[in-house]
Amino acid sequence: MRELQGWEGRPGTLAELSRWGSGLAPGKVERHSNGGGEPPFLTCKSALILIAICLVTSISASARSILEEYEGRTITSIEVAFEGSPSDPAAEVEFLSIIKLIPNTPFSAVAVRDSLQALLDSERVANARVEVFDSAPNNRGPIRVRFVIQRQVQIGDVKFEIAATAGVPITQDELRARLNLSQPGTRLSKQIISRNADELQVYLRDRGYFNATVEPVEQLDPSGTRATVTYRIAPGEQAKVAAFNINITGFDAAAIRPALVLQPGAPFTREALGRDVTKIRQAIIDKGNLAPLLDDARVERDAEKNEITITIKGAVGPTVTVLVPDYPMNDKTARDLLPVEREGNIDQSAIVEGARRIRNKLQEQGYFFAEVTPVCTVTPAVSELGTNGTAETCETLNPETLSGHSVEIRYDIERGRRFKLTDIRITGTNKLSYQDVAADLRTQKASALGLIPFVGYGRGYTSLTLLEQDRRTIEAYMRDLGYRHAHADVLQGVSLNGDNLIITFQVDEGKLTRITGVEVRGNKIYTDQRLLDELRIVTGSPYSRTQARSDGDRLLALYAREGYVNAQMDYSIVELPSKDGDEQVRLVYSITNEGDKVYVNRIIVNGVTGDAKTQRTKRDAIARVIPLVEGDVLRADRIAESERELYLTDAYRQVIIRTEPAGETVSGFKRRDVIIDVEEKKPRVMDYGGGFSSDTGALGLLEISNVNLMNKLRQGAMRLRVSSQQQRLRFEYLDPRFARYGKRQFAPLGISVEYQRDATVTRFFRSAIDRGTLGIVQRLDAKGNPLDEFGIKVKQPTINRFTATIETQRVLSQKTRSIVFARYSYEDVRLFNLGSLLVKPILQPDRAVRLSRFGASFVRDTRERCERGLLGTVRNPDEETGAPGEICRYNQLDATRGSFFNVDYAIALRQLGGNLSFGRLQATYRTYYKVNAFRGTVFAGNATLGLANLFNPRDRDGNGQIDEIDLTLPISERFFSGGSTTLRGFGFEEAGPRQVILPQGPFLNQKKKQVFLNPFTVPVGGNALAIVNLEARIPISRALQAVPFYDGGNVFRRVGDLFHKHDTTPQAANLLAAIDAANLRAHWANTVGLGFRIQTPFGGALAVDYGFLLNPPQFLIPQRGPSGLMDDFTGTPATYRLKRTQIHFRFTQTF
Repeated sequence: MRELQGWEGRPGTLAELSRWGSGLAPGKVERHSNGGGEPPFLTCKSALILIAICLVTSISASARSILEEYEGRTITSIEVAFEGSPSDPAAEVEFLSIIKLIPNTPFSAVAVRDSLQALLDSERVANARVEVFDSAPNNRGPIRVRFVIQRQVQIGDVKFEIAATAGVPITQDELRARLNLSQPGTRLSKQIISRNADELQVYLRDRGYFNATVEPVEQLDPSGTRATVTYRIAPGEQAKVAAFNINITGFDAAAIRPALVLQPGAPFTREALGRDVTKIRQAIIDKGNLAPLLDDARVERDAEKNEITITIKGAVGPTVTVLVPDYPMNDKTARDLLPVEREGNIDQSAIVEGARRIRNKLQEQGYFFAEVTPVCTVTPAVSELGTNGTAETCETLNPETLSGHSVEIRYDIERGRRFKLTDIRITGTNKLSYQDVAADLRTQKASALGLIPFVGYGRGYTSLTLLEQDRRTIEAYMRDLGYRHAHADVLQGVSLNGDNLIITFQVDEGKLTRITGVEVRGNKIYTDQRLLDELRIVTGSPYSRTQARSDGDRLLALYAREGYVNAQMDYSIVELPSKDGDEQVRLVYSITNEGDKVYVNRIIVNGVTGDAKTQRTKRDAIARVIPLVEGDVLRADRIAESERELYLTDAYRQVIIRTEPAGETVSGFKRRDVIIDVEEKKPRVMDYGGGFSSDTGALGLLEISNVNLMNKLRQGAMRLRVSSQQQRLRFEYLDPRFARYGKRQFAPLGISVEYQRDATVTRFFRSAIDRGTLGIVQRLDAKGNPLDEFGIKVKQPTINRFTATIETQRVLSQKTRSIVFARYSYEDVRLFNLGSLLVKPILQPDRAVRLSRFGASFVRDTRERCERGLLGTVRNPDEETGAPGEICRYNQLDATRGSFFNVDYAIALRQLGGNLSFGRLQATYRTYYKVNAFRGTVFAGNATLGLANLFNPRDRDGNGQIDEIDLTLPISERFFSGGSTTLRGFGFEEAGPRQVILPQGPFLNQKKKQVFLNPFTVPVGGNALAIVNLEARIPISRALQAVPFYDGGNVFRRVGDLFHKHDTTPQAANLLAAIDAANLRAHWANTVGLGFRIQTPFGGALAVDYGFLLNPPQFLIPQRGPSGLMDDFTGTPATYRLKRTQIHFRFTQTF
């Protein structure tokens, strides 16, 4: 074997590469022959090493001569071997793809140098050398080249082993937050490990553990490339406080001592010391010494006793008085406005900040141009401070030289005139209006809602500083409209009565700049047309720098989507001769670097715990969640989406995704490994609690959830809620990725089983049904016990409900948010002990209902809200441009354009285990249209249609015949309407058919006195529903909308009633039956009204609607007959008409 001084690559020798003739750093190239034994050249090698130490120039000459010996000889094979780690064939192939040498080509020293450089640049190599083998004994034939690589060790995981502590426990999260240099993927080095150990030591000392020891231990994985660093921590005993000495001149510490945390014998921490020092400082400030001089607390430790003695020294400083003679305020307001009083600081910055805050308060009250000047006076005067009692004195106050003095800080106020900012105008241009820029202006007009906190300014709001900011904002808008040389001036006008202020921004447009053409340069991967198709800029349109920059981002996004994540782009404009009075420019996008296409090589997941099988299951679950696939193009947006999806599982405390070079593909494209480092949360969580309700009494809560069920990122939960009146038990299971469809989409599977027992039946059903008269809905005796119609004690009514549901969904279109839902549900509802309820006749037919049904829904949602922005600049894929200057984003609460369509159909069959068969369809369509020419008014419309029909009806009321109630859906499935979001001429769910209740038996009011109840009606819903809503949302100001509206429709007992089908029901046999039949017939109701929407700072709008019912429904009420008997209702029926007006309050829009 012959070993020559040759080449070696290692970190830190890049500077040496340029010193050698072929760019090779001094290192090793080993030469091997096929002859047996050990050639005598080894002795020469030793001699060369000695000579190398003495004569660098001789070594260089020798190395170059050896290089010349290999130069040009044919390479028969290239090998990769690992030193210090086991063989890894897959990794060896990846490193071979990085090496620049190619088999069956001449040997080149430059190629060897480039190969070593490429290995080091991959950041996966700690050291590398080259070995050369002669394939023939004559040392002149072909050669074999071997790269011996020492792989770089990286930190794979960081763990903590914490011994038991006698004091306050130390958590791993606290310690992990101190490790800034040990994130997974960081290169492992002794310096980093030692530095982090020192950081942990410092933190433990701050917590009072002065005897703590930190021992880092490193353990390599089987590949030898990743290490788990474990910090073994023995905190020891926490130090105690021996004494807390307060030596502050002029301060009596007796009053503050009992409030300190660090009492003698208490555990010591730096955090507690900081809080106690703050308390001491505040106590001094409260005495009127607003600039106390406190030295840093001195901490002395007795190592033998492990006790701490704390000493704090200083002086109270000067006595400081703050006066604001022209703006009276209480102590709380003074502390909020004046940093001098709040912080105990008389620095110039604190004094000036107080003046600024007072000025802001005055501006809010209409003194827009008020001036506040701080003036300082020192008593007795100090000559070094210059003239006493001036604003300049405040600039040189030094509390260290003012002990024993008094300092007065007075804020002199020149309020100026008080105005009401009634109007803001923009003149000189018709390209921009106040409405276009109102959202971005700091100056605010007076608002009628100013008396409501946080809603508006009663007199407006402005100042000279704000006006200057607004002037620049308007200029920015004009430049983005193509007027690059636009200039704005601020004019202030006062109305004739001298109180109203008008702000005018006078704009000088300058010349318009138009884009005559768009050009792309430097692109090789995509054609010019393909890139131009991505741009939103139109030739001939005004030039906007913001839009140009946004289009540049679109080009980079196109490259990134196709795997060219390192593409770089610049844009510029070329000035051209003016034409027709407009400046002309050509926009040029220069692709300075398209980069290399990158593919995903391997996806490596670190940080999962458990045995080998468990870890494999967890890694497979992560691979199923992320949109990254081995062999696919590596896209930056999918890396971000992968991180987001993993966080959404709620199974990980931290997720870090990074990539590392992994060679090239056969086609020459780059490959990178995707490394996913996760830190797991505890999968099982138990929450419990309790409370009290006036309705249900004391209650207890227990929830047990698992966010990583079966280690497959599925979710399960058990929820228990128990009180004396209500008991609820629910089991849930969710597999977010149950079935794959398409390439990267999954259909979820949700399963839930619930049992509920509720003794508050009157609250369980819809509130419109369980209304009686005088608030009475149940017969009760004086002790609150339920009674039937004969006055006999009965049990409390209860409802028992069991439900089981299986559901899934599939997204048809992400762009239009089109989704199909499918579900199966089984529901068993039992009503018990209904005898004491007034509404018993309504509930009795549905005392036992079993429903087994399949259902499907389709939703399409394109609702968006379009708002003014700088030329409608689109900053992310979820945004689109609307009208000129608008940005549109998805918004389901307050849309201005788009539509919403939802259709739901369910079929219940007795053959599936139920006791009823019916079909139920409900469809909703909503549309929105904005008219910018009419103050940005939004016209909104809604149409809802519900239809249902029973199959093979059965006798549910037990009267031996199929009558009206047997043809109606069970009460829980019927359609109801009325209220603030449907028909605003009615109360909540009070529209539609009604049924008369004839109260029987004794009734007691809330005062336990027996009362007589007259017959009354309650809405009972129906099998059909039709609603039409139309409204115009007219902006009055930024915070107020006026909304005139029309609501039409009703709930109908039968589908035929909706379409005015002739009633074939036989004529009623008696008066009560005839009254019931008449009351169940509903007609189309019309409501008109006016509403207001008041924007709140909490993100929603407070809605107030006044509805006027044009044709209020009328119902017949039976009256007692001439006999006067309790069951005689043969008198002439009375007519009850619903009231015409309703007022509704809610948050957000109606629909």
